[in-house]
Order: sequence, then C-alpha cells, then structure tokens
Amino acid sequence: MSEEKVQEIDQSIENKPAPPSGPKRPEKEPQLENLDEIFKRISDDFSDVAPLQHIAQKFNVNPGQLVLGIIFVAFTLTIFGAGNLLVKILIGILYPAYMSVQCVKQKDDAKSKMWLSYWVIYLLMFLLDRVMWFAFHDLLQLYFPIKNMTLIWMYYPKTRGAIIIFDKLVLQLNQLGLLEKPKQKHE
Repeated sequence: MSEEKVQEIDQSIENKPAPPSGPKRPEKEPQLENLDEIFKRISDDFSDVAPLQHIAQKFNVNPGQLVLGIIFVAFTLTIFGAGNLLVKILIGILYPAYMSVQCVKQKDDAKSKMWLSYWVIYLLMFLLDRVMWFAFHDLLQLYFPIKNMTLIWMYYPKTRGAIIIFDKLVLQLNQLGLLEKPKQKHE
C-alpha cells in the first residue's frame, strides 16, 4: 500500500464523526453519602416528636439513631416471635395516638387528614387481621414484620401511605356509589 493511501485512511479516520452514544440516561438522584446523613434525615422527619427528642438527648444519641434502633429491635423481636403484641402497641397505637393528639392540639388540617386516614386504615387492618393471618400463616415469621413495616409506611412523614390508601379507597367507594347520599323520595 502506498504511503498516500495510508495517509488518506488516517485522515478519514480522524475526520469521522464520533458514533452517537445513544440516548442519554437520566441522572441518578444523589446517593446518601454516609450514615450520619441518613440519621440526620430521619431526625428531621421526626423533629416534632418531643418524647423522642428528650429520650435521644438523655442518652446522648442522635434521634435518627434512636428511631432506627427502635425499628431494628422491634423487627428483631417480631421475626423471632417475641413481643409481637408489645411491638404492635408501640408502633401501631402509641406513636400514632400521640401524634393524633398533637395534631388536634395544633389544629393542623393536613396532619389531621393524615392521622384520620391512618386510623380508618388501621381499623380496616384490625378487622382483616385474622383473615390475613389465616391466609399468610405459612409466612408467619414475615407476617408481623411486614405488617409493622406497613404501619410505619402509613405514617412516616415522607411517605404518608395512609393518605394514599385512604384516597384510593374513597375513590373506589365513590365509583361504586357507596358514599353517595341516598336520594329521598318526594311524594
């Protein structure tokens, strides 16, 4: 091959446009850099829970660490079958009751809707509890932790799952006509 042809090939390679790299991927959300940032976010989420703040201060720990510690102990107890009732009362009743009283005191409509939604869904879960247990008795070790995770998801300040479930439930009941006011007969 002549030297001229080699130079032509080299020039054509250099002048070729770069192949398209394909569609751009969306940028990922920034990842949590360390545990301290996770603890801080959880602390911020539960900043309005005065007893939690007092206990954390008394033991000189971050409130986020305390929350995660309580959740870890609760789930460890339920996985090993010890303290299911205690955990259920703590996670499902005591904390929500405290927060419900606080939102009534503060007259906060948004929080009132969230906690009212929580209690309606909690009541439905309570009524369906035996059926759910019977249906999932093979997964008994996971039933209580999953149930507790659902309760936490329902009231966690960032997820507010109770409102999501309640709104979908109310929407379905409206579509079925179960929430409409009965029409009165006029004679």
